[in-house]
Amino acid sequence: MAEHVKAMLAFQQQGIPTFDYGNNIRQMAKEMGVSNAFDFPGFVPAYIRPLFCRGIGPFRWAALSGEPEDIYRSDAKVKELIPDDKHLHRWLDMAKERISFQGLPARICWVGLGQRTKLGLAFNEMVRSGELSAPIVIGRDHLDSGSVASPNRGNRINAGRF
Repeated sequence: MAEHVKAMLAFQQQGIPTFDYGNNIRQMAKEMGVSNAFDFPGFVPAYIRPLFCRGIGPFRWAALSGEPEDIYRSDAKVKELIPDDKHLHRWLDMAKERISFQGLPARICWVGLGQRTKLGLAFNEMVRSGELSAPIVIGRDHLDSGSVASPNRGNRINAGRF
């Protein structure tokens, strides 16, 4: 693990985005003598926390009908209700084109505070009106709870202030 982290540090020094994905490899390398193992960030503080601070989080849903068309209709509804998010629209288009379903057709995207509620209510209305052939189940991502607790996932930068 020390050699792996040293390689990651070398990547970072070359300007390559480098992060720990939560497997605690930095801590293991530090214990093996890599004193600067924490010079690159963890995934959550670097990429996820800034989204959460803006109210943006994961939104997952699956079509209980088993029909891909129900997901495609729900994708269209997402684009209708969130018209100005080009990245979201690009993701939904790319997912439809490139990702095959396994099991129940499902989708995930990242949307802002209030938008998840708006989408859920719209999906319910689509079921009620018959636009979708069966209910949509909306899941929750593990990132929105304490299950992401990790000794090195906290805000190490600000820890000294408290």
